[in-house]
Amino acid sequence: MRPDLSIVIVSYNTRDMLRDCLNSLPQGTEGLTTEIFVVDNNSPDDSIGMVRQEFPDVICIANKDNAGFTKANNQALRIAQGEIVVILNPDTETELRSLTTLVTFLREHPDVGAVGPKLLNSDGSLQHNGRRFPTPWREFLGHSGIANWNRANFDRKYEYGREDFDVLAEVDQVSGACMMVPKHVMDKVGMLSEDFYMYYEEVEWCWRIRQAGYKVFYVADSRVVHHWMGSVRQVSHAMTARLFKSALTYYQKTGTPLQRLAIRGVILMGLAKYQIIYLGVRVKRVLRGLKLIR
Repeated sequence: MRPDLSIVIVSYNTRDMLRDCLNSLPQGTEGLTTEIFVVDNNSPDDSIGMVRQEFPDVICIANKDNAGFTKANNQALRIAQGEIVVILNPDTETELRSLTTLVTFLREHPDVGAVGPKLLNSDGSLQHNGRRFPTPWREFLGHSGIANWNRANFDRKYEYGREDFDVLAEVDQVSGACMMVPKHVMDKVGMLSEDFYMYYEEVEWCWRIRQAGYKVFYVADSRVVHHWMGSVRQVSHAMTARLFKSALTYYQKTGTPLQRLAIRGVILMGLAKYQIIYLGVRVKRVLRGLKLIR
C-alpha cells in the first residue's frame, strides 16, 4: 500500500540530533502511514550505524562521500513512494501531529504545491518561516548590515511581508528545514536542482512550484522545533563561500539580466566584508596564542 508520507532526512555528523529527530516522528506523523529515509553523507560520527541499530525500519542510504544537501535529498526523493514528500533537517523535532497537519492541509487544498510549519528555536521561541523571494536590494541591505539599523522594518517590508506568525499565510517560499510537497507536484516541476550544493535550493524549488501555478503556504498550526545550524556552524567560512555561490546560481536561474548583474556586485561586497571579519578573527587567535590579549 502506498504510504501517506515519505520523509527524507539528510544527515552529516549530527548523530544525537538525528536520533532525537527520528524519535519525534511517531508523534509528528500520528495517523499517517510513512516511509522514512536517512541519507548519510559519510558522517565521521557513525550516524548511519546508529540509525541501522536503533531504527531498523528506516531506509538508509550511506554515501561514500559528502554529496551535499541537494543531491542527497534527491537520492531519496527519486525512489520515494509516498503520496506526499517532506524534506526534513536532522536538527529538527516534530511536535504532536505537526506533519499530519501539513498533510491534511495539502489534501484539502489541491491548488497548494508546498507548505512549511511554524518553526521554533531550541528554547521554544519563534524562528521566522515563510519568506518573500529574495531580491538583490534585499541581499545588499542584509549583507551590508544596513538591515540591522531597523530590523523590524526590514523584516516586515523586505523579508517576510508580515508581522504575525501565528496565522496561516500565503508566502513565496518556506524553509527547507521542513518543506512538504505533494509528489504529483514534484513529478511535474522536478526535484531539487543539483546545481546547488546547499543553500537557495528550496528557494528555487518554491520558485518553480509557483511558476507552475501552485501556491505556497505557511501553516502556523503545525509546529516543528529547529535547532538552528546544527551541522554547519563550525565551518562558517566555507559555508559563506557556498552561500554566495548558491546566490549567484539562484539569480542566474530566476533573475533578470539586471538582477544578475546587481547580485554580482552584492556578492563582491559581501565577500570583501566577510574576508575582513575572518582575518580579524584569525589575528585575534594569534594574539591570544601569544598571550598579548585575552
